[in-house]
Amino acid sequence: MEYLSFNLTSTLAGIAAVLLVMFIRLHWPFRFQYMANLFKRRLNIRLRWLEASYRKNRSRAVAMLDKSTHEIMLGNYEMAEKYIVQGINVCKERPTLFNQAMIHYLFYNLAIVYYSSERYNESLEVAFRIYQRDQGMTDSLALIACSHARLGEVESAIEAYQLIASKRSAKDWKLFCLAEIEAAKGNYERALSYLKQLMDKSASLVHLNHSVLEKRLEEWKKASTQAS
Repeated sequence: MEYLSFNLTSTLAGIAAVLLVMFIRLHWPFRFQYMANLFKRRLNIRLRWLEASYRKNRSRAVAMLDKSTHEIMLGNYEMAEKYIVQGINVCKERPTLFNQAMIHYLFYNLAIVYYSSERYNESLEVAFRIYQRDQGMTDSLALIACSHARLGEVESAIEAYQLIASKRSAKDWKLFCLAEIEAAKGNYERALSYLKQLMDKSASLVHLNHSVLEKRLEEWKKASTQAS
């Protein structure tokens, strides 16, 4: 029965094997997202990988998440909301640990849909609830800051922005938030400066359709001309 005896090496090897299997099982559904992130400047390829996730993951919540992201990036907000609702329902029907985490990302996409559709109060409410539940989701703070700015609530926007200013994540969002805050202050030239930096460095802000940036560009150019 010596082959059943345990030593430190065999125990560590067993633990490592279990952790590896758990890691693969957790991340395997996101493989299409990871591939899409390799092509941040190639919108068509990113969209192709997100569509592949929907086809391969089928009725899983991650499929609805990636399909909704796909539709958001195309500017199809009603369709995106439809897939988000389907994903949320899947998470509620199958409340696994995986789906309990997934639901936060689905609600984040919902906040993006509201923001992009100019439903800023709704975007603010959803983004705030996400951040209350998971303060690691700094992108939701960016949405809070931008929504406050669009509503003219500059102090609240600055307060939210300061919470992400020192963080390395959400670099593109930081520039966009600064642009929104400066525009809310009436500093349209500075807002345009931040926006142009963002548009020069990124073909498409993750989870935000490029048309939103173009709309801001035209809006602030017009406002700057009128102010002059």
